[in-house]
Amino acid sequence: MPMIVNPQAPQVTPPARVTSPDQWLAAIVDKAWAGVVLSVNYTAGAPLANAVNVRKVRLTRTNPSGELVQVRSGDPAWAIEGVGAGYDHEAPLGVPVIYTATPIYADGSTGPSSSLSVTVPAPQQGENRDLWIKSIDNPGLSLRCMIIGRPAPSSAGRQDTTDIAGSPYPALAYDTHGAEVYQVTVDVPPERVDQLRALLRSGLLLSQVRPGYLWPDAFFVPGDITGPTPTGHLGTSSGYQFSFTIQPLERPATTDQPLRIPGWSWDELARRFGTWDAVAASYSSWASLSTNGIT
Repeated sequence: MPMIVNPQAPQVTPPARVTSPDQWLAAIVDKAWAGVVLSVNYTAGAPLANAVNVRKVRLTRTNPSGELVQVRSGDPAWAIEGVGAGYDHEAPLGVPVIYTATPIYADGSTGPSSSLSVTVPAPQQGENRDLWIKSIDNPGLSLRCMIIGRPAPSSAGRQDTTDIAGSPYPALAYDTHGAEVYQVTVDVPPERVDQLRALLRSGLLLSQVRPGYLWPDAFFVPGDITGPTPTGHLGTSSGYQFSFTIQPLERPATTDQPLRIPGWSWDELARRFGTWDAVAASYSSWASLSTNGIT
């Protein structure tokens, strides 16, 4: 069947692709989900020596603070014969970060590293949906929400005191203050209520806002949840509110974590295609299949 093209229709703009100087590492910012697709191909440009013997690739991210962290799906990621992919759903928003890829050969030795820099856009000032809540294990549940008010954080002290006989002053033992805790209320439209309900009960989450809020990114698991509460009269509402606490946790381990891309899974592949022949006809390579055609 011939393809009918309407010349008056707006043209689809492909996502911008940033490539390292050696052309082996590429990154595409996934604006819809505030993530980054990472692709390695050691046969591109001037091919890496013995690229066919590459089995895995280690992907890292350097944040503006200088902190070096492992990309969750790249610690390490598979890169059979020098071709592989990763996805970073945890990059800080609105600031430049540096990604580095290091090939790992079948014998465990490593090759030269490749680097590039990208920025994942943050919600713009004035936009209503200013909080990203991201699921670590099921990124397709992730959602941008509108914060109601600007809650002030609290940081619990860790102190023990003991009275000293004959002294007006107690002895004090103290430790580092607890991480800043936020009591948050968000508003979502009716069609997002079930998604947010599932998201808040899905386990470990990541909260992110634009840099101007001065809130650090935080991994957390909601405790008590209030809502959905309609904001209108007698249940008629254009929005529903949920309240919960963001109590930060240490970043979970990244070693040997699988590739997780929002909205893409084996279940979704099976839903779209009836046979492997149909899959093979739609994707030119394993790398393309693993990222749903992005790479």
